[in-house]
Amino acid sequence: MTVSAPDFRILFESAPGLYLVLTPEFLIVAVSDAYLNATKTKREEILGRGIFDVFPDNPDDPAATGVRNLRASLERVRKGLRADAMAVQKYDIRRPESEGGGFEERHWSPVNSPVFGADGQLTYIIHRVEDVTDFVRLKRAGREQAEQMESEIYQRAQQLAGANEQLRQANAELARLHEQITATVGAAARELGVDVGDETQSADMLDRMNRMIAAHKRLEEQLRHSQKMEAVGRLAGGIAHDFNNLLTVIVGYARMVHERLAAADPLRGRVEEIQRAGERAALLTGQLLAFSRKQVTQPRVLDMNAVVGGMQDLLRRLLGEDVSLAMVLESTPCFVNADEGQLTQVLMNLAVNSRDAMPTGGTLTVETHAVTREREDTGRLGIRPAGRYAMLVVSDSGTGMDSRTLAYMFEPFFTTKGEGKGTGLGLSIVQSVVQQHGGWIDVYSEPGQGSTFRVFLPLAAAAEPEIAVVARALSPRATGTVLFVEDQGPVRMLAEDVLAEAGHRVLSAANGAEALKVADNYDGEIDLLITDVVMPEVSGPQLAARLARTRPAMGVLYVSGYTDHALLHRGVIEVGTAFLAKPFLPEALVQRVGELLQTRSDAAQASGAGG
Repeated sequence: MTVSAPDFRILFESAPGLYLVLTPEFLIVAVSDAYLNATKTKREEILGRGIFDVFPDNPDDPAATGVRNLRASLERVRKGLRADAMAVQKYDIRRPESEGGGFEERHWSPVNSPVFGADGQLTYIIHRVEDVTDFVRLKRAGREQAEQMESEIYQRAQQLAGANEQLRQANAELARLHEQITATVGAAARELGVDVGDETQSADMLDRMNRMIAAHKRLEEQLRHSQKMEAVGRLAGGIAHDFNNLLTVIVGYARMVHERLAAADPLRGRVEEIQRAGERAALLTGQLLAFSRKQVTQPRVLDMNAVVGGMQDLLRRLLGEDVSLAMVLESTPCFVNADEGQLTQVLMNLAVNSRDAMPTGGTLTVETHAVTREREDTGRLGIRPAGRYAMLVVSDSGTGMDSRTLAYMFEPFFTTKGEGKGTGLGLSIVQSVVQQHGGWIDVYSEPGQGSTFRVFLPLAAAAEPEIAVVARALSPRATGTVLFVEDQGPVRMLAEDVLAEAGHRVLSAANGAEALKVADNYDGEIDLLITDVVMPEVSGPQLAARLARTRPAMGVLYVSGYTDHALLHRGVIEVGTAFLAKPFLPEALVQRVGELLQTRSDAAQASGAGG
């Protein structure tokens, strides 16, 4: 199935967070749908206007300080070029006339963050808020829950400030590197003092200078590219993480409703459409996570020939009748240590790129080879080591690319396609996945002569033959006591419903601290802890470690849409870690829990028999 790269404008506007994008003059240039809903405004009525013109103080509240405090925070961002997290603010919003007009009391937790351009200058300010009106009211009534939520909001603000500090440090490192290399070039020129009349020595000095300047430019380009990809990757990964939580709930409840409907029920088909839409959305978030290098990968030793050969029918359908497909596969296995889904994504994206370059038809050739590189060299983005590699070659007879397109083709959002026909993320995702697997891409193309992409991945040793085991029937209805910990309420509620329906006793908590209290107050045995990886205050791994002190026999299952936490090492699940990726289907959760409980039961029986 072909999946188009996402439109980032739509993703930004659809993000569940409340976001405004401001110019350094505090004019509104972008806004999320969630922000419009929360403030009861319309996009066409506020874009291009000053934030304080759109959102003035409540004239009926003489003690109102919202405008003054927000202006002070934005000024601090503009002058200090650092994120500014504000305390909870009372900042009333104006009701539309259709709702009676006047102002409505609201409380917000704002964070204002700078966004820098390639030249290091302030380009935009992101104004993000959390509507905490309900929690402020609860706090007035002395509710402990409001205190916990306010702490979480503050922590999120601090995390955002920390991310921006890393970006500022990268800019400073670029400036330091520029000064250092410039000084080195100047010193080399002085040390290479020669007789200007000696043409040979003069030419040699000029050649050395040119090589040093070229190396300087390559280092600058690599650092800028890394900085840009990190910034865009943070945005992509954050959006994908929020979407995965939503998709878990949508797809999960759709599956539960589908199972309860009779086969002849007319609503059954509509629920199936909801499921399919959710699954397609999950593929899109997978692409975003691959782009941001936040995707949880599960590599294993694969034969590239088998993976590529198995996609032949899919590629023919993708290319259409006007494009012929030729495959030339290596005669011997090409083993690579890779995530099969991501390897498939690389070939699919390259094939789509080639198909679009052949609008009137042509030929796509896919090859695999085992090659040896005798010596190390330097490519566009760094060192390319010597060694044995599996090479995937994708060639087309299309329009080809000029030098400018070749220079920018891997840049995020760069595209030569017309408006609405591409987002410019396809090749960026390909490059990100290939680099994540320790490889690189070489490209050769000329206008009118087609293009050839060569993907190099390190060869792996042949996979050990799998030992055949007798299949064991696992009962998805096997019961146990499960502690489910998840800071997203809808996801937690879905899991509670699914696990309880499967016959398990379910204890639940919204965070690590609450989970510790639940475990302390429960006298019975807890068979399995299911926890999100990244949570405020106490992370999933920290929670598991603390509970293991008093409940050493308890099993652990981690769930997450993405994480770069200590649980994972460079995006790869650690050996022996039980993990379930979001979004998950109800039956996947039940099956995984059943497997872990069965394994625990078998181990207990074996221990008893041995004693």
